[in-house]
Order: sequence, then C-alpha cells, then structure tokens
Amino acid sequence: MAQHWTHAGGGWLPPQRPRPGVVPLRPLGPGDILAGAATTLGRYGGPLCGALLLGQLLAGLLVTAAAGAATLASLSRSSGSRVFVWTLFPAAALFLLFTCALATALIAVLLRPAVLGRAVTAPGLLRAALPRTPAVLGAQLLALLAAAGPGAAAVAAGLPPLVLLPLVPVAVWLGVLFALAPTAAGYEGLGPVAALRRSARLVRGAWWRTLGVTASAVAFTGSAGYALQAWFGLAGALAALVLLPAFPQLPAGLLYVDRRIRREHLAETLASEPDPDPKPEPGPKPVSPA
Repeated sequence: MAQHWTHAGGGWLPPQRPRPGVVPLRPLGPGDILAGAATTLGRYGGPLCGALLLGQLLAGLLVTAAAGAATLASLSRSSGSRVFVWTLFPAAALFLLFTCALATALIAVLLRPAVLGRAVTAPGLLRAALPRTPAVLGAQLLALLAAAGPGAAAVAAGLPPLVLLPLVPVAVWLGVLFALAPTAAGYEGLGPVAALRRSARLVRGAWWRTLGVTASAVAFTGSAGYALQAWFGLAGALAALVLLPAFPQLPAGLLYVDRRIRREHLAETLASEPDPDPKPEPGPKPVSPA
C-alpha cells in the first residue's frame, strides 16, 4: 500500500488499510464497531431481515403444528383446550430461543461477506445459518447457565437476597467473558463448549471494552425498539421483533472480528481472500477469428 501526502501536517501519512466492506481491515475502535453495525444493517438489512422472517415463519408453523397435534391427541374437547394452552407456552418459549439463536447465526455467516463488501441473498443466508443454529443456541444456553446458574440455584434454595449480592459481579464477569461464544459458534462452526473457550480467549485482556460495546448495543436496541413501538404502533412493534434479536449481535460480531484482527491477523487473511465472483475488467471486446 502506497503512502500519500497530506498538506495538514506537511508530511507523508502511513499507508491506509483497505475498506472493501462495512469496516476497515484494521483494529477497530468502538466508533468503528457501532458505525459498522449501522452500516451493515443499512446495506444488508433487507436480506438479513428476510432470512430471519423466513426462519421465524418456519418456526411458527412448527410451533402451531405441535400445539395443534397435541390438541388433536387429547381425549376430550375440554381437555384439548387445556392441552393446547399448556403446549403453546413452552412452544412459544422455544420459538423465542430459536429466533435469538437464528439471528446470531445469521449475523455470524454475514460477517465475512459484509466485511469484504460482497452481495448476499436471504435464502443463501438462511441455508448457511440453519445448520449452525443448534450450536449457537447451545452456546447461548451454556453462557446463560454459567452466568445466571449460581444465582438461580441460590434463589431456588431460598437464600436471602443479601447472599446473592456477591454473585452479581461474578455473573456479569462470566456473561461478558462468554459474550462472543455464540458468534464463534456460528462463524467457525464450533461446538458450544469449544465456543465458550474460544470466547474466553478472545475476551481476555479486553473485558471492559467488550462490556462497553455490548452494553451500548443493548441500550441502543432497547431505545430503538421502544421508539418504534411508540411512533408506529403495531408496525413498529413488528419491526422491533426483528430489530431486538438481530441488532445487538452485529456489534458483538464486529467485536469478534476486531479481536481476531488484533490477535490472529484476520485482516491479512480476509484481504488476501479471492473474490468468488470477480467482475470482468473493462477492455476491448475479443475479435472473432475470420
């Protein structure tokens, strides 16, 4: 990369890193990460939301079919309604878990084309993300269990609230330590336990930075979701259902890319990756032989 002259300082600036996609291929600052997340949503929001809605539609059909099958399998009409209700609640919980896991898997498979500035389609994203969704869900559940499990066990044991206070910083520390595990599971195809170990290695030395980026993303998403619902009513609420599970994973995914750029020279690997669909260079048309 060649140096370039600047008149502001009267000297040569160091070579600039290329920026083929949503972020430059160099170590990223918090502003780069949040701006890159917004840019990713602007450029790839259509395919991303389309893939997420397709996955939610498939999951919703399965939930409805399961609840209906439980109702048909009941012995009487009155017991059938009770079975439907008691089946629908856990099915809805599984639907929400699946939606969050699918959103994270979609972000993970979108990271490489977004950083390289390549086009994607909603069906292509969904095909790539669905096989990785179970591992992502497992990583999310394991991270949640590690962070909230001791406190939940203490509450279940009936311990007083004062006993739970020392567990709060431990839960926060573990939650941040494993914050990149779902992205690692989706991006690298790791199992849940391996993804937790991978996240701990990447976050080590950047715990406070990880906390700041993830907290900012969650706060922005919550504010945006409330504003959408307040301003646009039902349409805004439906848009928030897509935004809430998807947007917080974008900064986490770009933070994962940043940690790998800093520790594993991922930028050089991505910059040297050939374009699978290169555009033909302009030039004279070939002349057919006489």
